[in-house]
Amino acid sequence: MAHWLKIPSKEKRREEDIPEPYEIVCVCGVSLSGYRRKTPYRHTCDQCGESYFILPRNTYPPLKARKKKKQIPTQQRITEYVLNSPLVSRLREKRQQKQATRKGQAGEATQPAPAELSPFELPPPRTRLMTPFRAILAGILLILGFTGYGIWHSRQLERAEVTLKTATEAGRELLEKGDLVGANTAYQQAAQALETLGRHDRQAFEVQQKARELEALNRQAVSPLFEIADAAVAQIKEQDLKSWQTLFDVRYEGSWLIFETTLIPVATGDEKEQTRYRLNFPVILDEYTLNLELTDPTFREYVEAHPGEPLIFAAQLSAFEQNENSPETGVILLDGKTAFMWSHLDLYEQLGIQFDEYHDRDQVASLLKQQTQFLERSL
Repeated sequence: MAHWLKIPSKEKRREEDIPEPYEIVCVCGVSLSGYRRKTPYRHTCDQCGESYFILPRNTYPPLKARKKKKQIPTQQRITEYVLNSPLVSRLREKRQQKQATRKGQAGEATQPAPAELSPFELPPPRTRLMTPFRAILAGILLILGFTGYGIWHSRQLERAEVTLKTATEAGRELLEKGDLVGANTAYQQAAQALETLGRHDRQAFEVQQKARELEALNRQAVSPLFEIADAAVAQIKEQDLKSWQTLFDVRYEGSWLIFETTLIPVATGDEKEQTRYRLNFPVILDEYTLNLELTDPTFREYVEAHPGEPLIFAAQLSAFEQNENSPETGVILLDGKTAFMWSHLDLYEQLGIQFDEYHDRDQVASLLKQQTQFLERSL
């Protein structure tokens, strides 16, 4: 390759010598320029004497431009790849087999060729229900939910603390003034605040017990038992038992009565039936007897522990019953689930009870104290 410049033939060489200028910068800063010659030579700097090798002119013909390959669009390549994939090929074969089967069954001479399966007809990909992103999002929402609930609950507790203090003080002042209606409203608010706080200590019991007693005092039955018995006899005689039961439900159901009496267990033949206690306080008229029965009271344990002893309690009127075999006797049922034993003597005196030698105040106070101690032990 010593004479590589002479390899190109004369036919392939350039027909005319086109001058090729050059320009270089010497190390001393002087610009060296000129035209390339047919043979290489050295260009010496006149100022510093440094010489530079200069290549000769290019004797080779110019290169021909390459033909660009025809590029297939990307979408077309993707479509061809999908259509030629094994899955699409299997689907196409199955479709062709089904069409061939239908063709044989129908007995048609010719049928159009099956259309190419579009990639959009592929079955949807299976997605997982729980992905990392969804798991993170669910965790964030869970944390936000717990945080929001904690903030809301703490504010509810703060409000309940304030309500308990203010309502208790207001109820105590109203009781001293003799305003039972206002005191009842205040103590009901205090009782709701205690439920929010979830307290079950003695102070909470004291407030809740007063709230129950004030509720019973303010929602007593509109008529005493003797008037209820007279109304029952008159209504049953004039119309029938069903009309009186309807009137009883409208006028008396849910109202309260306060009793001081003993409870006598009522024997029932059915073991599944709720335990009943008959109050030793029958209302006897000339031709009618009205009994009161308490169904499955919440203080049943106290009654069983002190059989035959008097008891002071409040209960709501629940329903009226009458035995078909004994039309001269009626029964008023008292709701044992809402019934409760009394505790406070001052509120008991609000009923207008007068104490004497037969109804001693100290004995009543001792009985209420005994009932209160039982209730406190069950906290």
